[in-house]
Amino acid sequence: MSSSVENQLKDLAAAIVDRPPFRSGTCTLPAEAFNFYYGVDTDARFINLSKATAEQLHLLSDACQPATFGLNQQDVLDETYRKAGKMDSSNFATKFSPEAAGLIDLVRSELLEGHEGTKHVIAELYKLNVYGKDSFFKSHKDTPCGEKMFGSLVVVFPTDHSGGALLLRHGGKEWTFDSAKEVAACEGPCIGWIAFYSDVEHEVAKVTSGYRVNLTYNLYFAEEETQIIRSSAVSTLSSNEDTFKSAFVKLLQANDFLPTGGLLGFGLRHQYPVDRENRNTLRDIKSYLKGSDALILRTCDELSLASSVQAVYAEYENGADLVMMDRLIDLEDYQAYDESVMDELQRLGGKVVGSGRGRGRGRRGPSNPADQGVQWVTELTAINSFQSPYIAYGNESSLAHVYCNVCLIVRVGPIGNRTAPMSEVTEKRKEVDEGEEEVDDSDSD
Repeated sequence: MSSSVENQLKDLAAAIVDRPPFRSGTCTLPAEAFNFYYGVDTDARFINLSKATAEQLHLLSDACQPATFGLNQQDVLDETYRKAGKMDSSNFATKFSPEAAGLIDLVRSELLEGHEGTKHVIAELYKLNVYGKDSFFKSHKDTPCGEKMFGSLVVVFPTDHSGGALLLRHGGKEWTFDSAKEVAACEGPCIGWIAFYSDVEHEVAKVTSGYRVNLTYNLYFAEEETQIIRSSAVSTLSSNEDTFKSAFVKLLQANDFLPTGGLLGFGLRHQYPVDRENRNTLRDIKSYLKGSDALILRTCDELSLASSVQAVYAEYENGADLVMMDRLIDLEDYQAYDESVMDELQRLGGKVVGSGRGRGRGRRGPSNPADQGVQWVTELTAINSFQSPYIAYGNESSLAHVYCNVCLIVRVGPIGNRTAPMSEVTEKRKEVDEGEEEVDDSDSD
């Protein structure tokens, strides 16, 4: 495999691993979710933020105080750096709930990965901000309010305004979330939302007309489980989705990449429940992949590439040889005498695929055409691994374990027919292998 293809594989992996540090989207909500009450003492007012008039928004803006910002552990008022209005949460009440809207569920599944994605998250309402014409907030980072705070959630209401886009910067890259345009494209009343990590630098661009009204929530890892209610929240495609698809297409167009077809392997980056007693559990997992795992699946569907969730077994933890199965195998009653447990798995239909511990370290050409070499794009992950016990006999019986990991496998056809079914891929590789054997025989004479 050429260095060019190796670099393209790295680009493909990077599009998954080096994801943008935010997620954003829109969410259509019932009319009552936009009901907003505010005021001090007996001077209370009501406004519905999905159909607010300019006069109502002007009154809301007047009820706010000038917004400060944190500098050297102090609140500083400087309208050359931040010009906006703020209202503390003690002075208003809103019917909007990020939990009921399904946003916290999306934060866990789309923003967080690995073990963090299994933790429970709470959103603490922080402030209301109103940005009138010519308001802005220059580049800054949020100050974490405690060790368990990991990010912020900003919810922008569908008030009539232009400008006020949120610009984000991290790792030398920049992204723009223009909530005004996102919300304007929705059918029915909706909010724009964005969740990002605390170390992301961000700024609010100048509002050129109208009033930009938003709520800010601090995101914390919760001590106890919180109930998540799914709703109509939608996460927009992140910039790395286009990057991943572009890198994938470029790889498929390379004549020296899997010229006879083969398999690509991706370690799952989110944790999923594995029911070992359910024969269809791997198929079930595929139906609710999330985050970057779902990104891979969507891209494969768009490119008409077959994909499946598979179980790969290793006799030793971090073992070099893997056997791939399309179902989970119960080895509790299996007793190993003269043969390896890996031989038993192959007898049950498993295919030897080589190592998954590190991209590119798989077997590049299996000696048996029935076996399937895997080109690993991303490593297998510990969050979807488990041990399966069996009895091994030597001088005496002992309890042994085989290690299993769940991953996503993508089938790639030969050049000119990248979407070919696996049966054609295997036959093509068999023909090539037989041709190579004939050449080897003639060379040895």
